[in-house]
Amino acid sequence: MDNEFKNSWSDLKSKLDYKSDYEKKVISEMARMVNSLVRRRKALGLTQREVAERAGITQAQVARLETSTSVPSLETVMKVAVALDLSIGFKESEEEQSATRMVHA
Repeated sequence: MDNEFKNSWSDLKSKLDYKSDYEKKVISEMARMVNSLVRRRKALGLTQREVAERAGITQAQVARLETSTSVPSLETVMKVAVALDLSIGFKESEEEQSATRMVHA
């Protein structure tokens, strides 16, 4: 993992102390998603520029996404995911799965 990428998310996580539990969860989920995108890009041996060209966005947008210098739009995340042959889906949280099991038990 790039030190720049790793450090930026470490910096972000260190700032979570003042956030609500909900905001922390949202930021953690975004970090998880971005980590997956970066791992995939590197596994495919692609540069940020190559991903940007595939996604129809700028290399700067890919860099900002990867380094958390701004909150990306859902559209940007989706464009990068599709460019990397990934799909983004939703799944129930562990809490929701537990609640559903209890209701149906």
